[in-house]
Amino acid sequence: MKENGKYRKYDGVAAANTVQGLRSRSLLGRKFTGAVSYSRKHPQEFVLHVLTFALLCLWIYVGSKKVFTYAEFRASMIRQPFADQYGIILSYILPAVELATGILFIFEGTKRLGFWLTLILMLVFSGYVILALRDTWGSIPCDCILEFPISWKAHLCVNGLITIACAVGLLIDRKIRISHRKKLMTKLGS
Repeated sequence: MKENGKYRKYDGVAAANTVQGLRSRSLLGRKFTGAVSYSRKHPQEFVLHVLTFALLCLWIYVGSKKVFTYAEFRASMIRQPFADQYGIILSYILPAVELATGILFIFEGTKRLGFWLTLILMLVFSGYVILALRDTWGSIPCDCILEFPISWKAHLCVNGLITIACAVGLLIDRKIRISHRKKLMTKLGS
C-alpha cells in the first residue's frame, strides 16, 4: 500500500495480504472485536442490549420450563397457600405471561413494555416471597416451584437484582430515546 494524499493506493500484494488477514481471523474473533468496538463507541446502548438479551433468556427459560413440566408445575401451584382454583388459573396464566414477556424483548418497539412488565412481575413475585418469609401462612410454602435451586432469601435477592436491572434498563432506554429525539429535532431545525 502506498499513501498518496488522502487516498491509499493498493497494489496486488498489499490487498491480498489484507484479505488473507481478514480470512485468518475466526468468525467468533471478529464478532468479539466488533462487540468490544461497539461497546466502546456506544456504552449505554451496549448495556441496554445486554440487559435486553439477559431478560429475554430469563423469561423464555422460566416460561418454557413451566410448559415442559406442566403437570409438575400445576401440582405445585395447587399446593400453594391459596384456593385451588387460583392455583389452576395461575398454572395457565404464569407460563403464558412469562413467555409473552420474553417475546416482548425481541422487538425494538415492545422492549420498553417488556421492561415494565418484568418490573411489575418482579415486584409481585418479591411480595409473594416476602409474605412466605414472614411466615404469613404458618409455614413457608414448598419451594418446589422455584426456577433455580436456591433458598427463599436468595430468591428474594435475585428478584431484587432483576428489579434493579429493569430500572436501569428503563432509565437507559429513556435517556437514549431523549438523545435520539434531540438529534432528530436538531436535524429538522437545520
